[in-house]
Amino acid sequence: MSSVVQVEYVGDLVPYDDEVAALAEVGAELTVIRAADGDALVDAARDADVIWLEWTPHLTRDVLARLPRLGLAIRWGVGYDQFDVAAATELGIAVANAPSYCTEDVAEHALALLLALSRQVVYRDRQGQQGLWRHGPAPHRRLAGSTVGVIGLGRIGGRVARIASAFGANVLGYDPVAPAIDAPVRLVDLEELLRESDFVSVHVPLTETTRYLFDTGTLALMQPHAALVNTSRGGIIRQEALVEALDAGRLGAAALDVFEQEPLPADNPLRGRDNVILTPHEGANSPQAVRDLRREVCGATIEWLRTGWAGSIVNPQVRPHARGVAQGAR
Repeated sequence: MSSVVQVEYVGDLVPYDDEVAALAEVGAELTVIRAADGDALVDAARDADVIWLEWTPHLTRDVLARLPRLGLAIRWGVGYDQFDVAAATELGIAVANAPSYCTEDVAEHALALLLALSRQVVYRDRQGQQGLWRHGPAPHRRLAGSTVGVIGLGRIGGRVARIASAFGANVLGYDPVAPAIDAPVRLVDLEELLRESDFVSVHVPLTETTRYLFDTGTLALMQPHAALVNTSRGGIIRQEALVEALDAGRLGAAALDVFEQEPLPADNPLRGRDNVILTPHEGANSPQAVRDLRREVCGATIEWLRTGWAGSIVNPQVRPHARGVAQGAR
């Protein structure tokens, strides 16, 4: 019987009755563990053919090298920066994600943050809760006619571009891959996008090339009134540079759903600012998204167990030498 190990984070996906039943039909058994670090994961999942990972611990080269049967590692989500993909590929381990389960949710969350900034919703709510009425200036900005820059035009970024366009915004797009997109987006380079945009929404994976994409230099290109929205990964923005730009008035506002350190510490310098909106990495959340997430993760696992491959594998170069229980099916 094949072994599938779910590495839980906080346990908010229980129960796993549907997954257990679906896996049993293809001769696989699900085991649920908690692991504080890589050593604990290896001890509990040494015989795993498949690992499902929520957040921690990361599957580093050292951890992967000590999992001799592992053939498929799946991340519960779109981003998979918790995996050393290069090491996995060398070792014959396929890495997969759930690429489309939360497209609508994250796109809507990004637009909600953008609108909250443009209409000063959160700032005015804070005042209203304190008994104040139109206290002090609030720089409202009409979204229609504004310029929205979208960095990353994949599933989520493309959807954000379409929604922003429907609101009447002029949409600029930057993506080094430049996929085809059925939205009225003008493709530009990164510098032009940053210089021209009133709002910038970020939708790129965290990689070696995108880490700290926003640092002192790139933030300096933005207009002083501009707002930055990040619903991708915290490591895309260098926090110190963002704080400095906000303090100096070189950036108008920011709305963040993701952070390098999560949960965000109580003394984090981004807290307590009228021009910053913080949400706790929940852009992908909805009952519909959770349902779709479970289907994508379990479905990819069953596909791999049956055929030795899955459509959501992100390192296709592993295929010629991939490990697997469905030998000869690749």
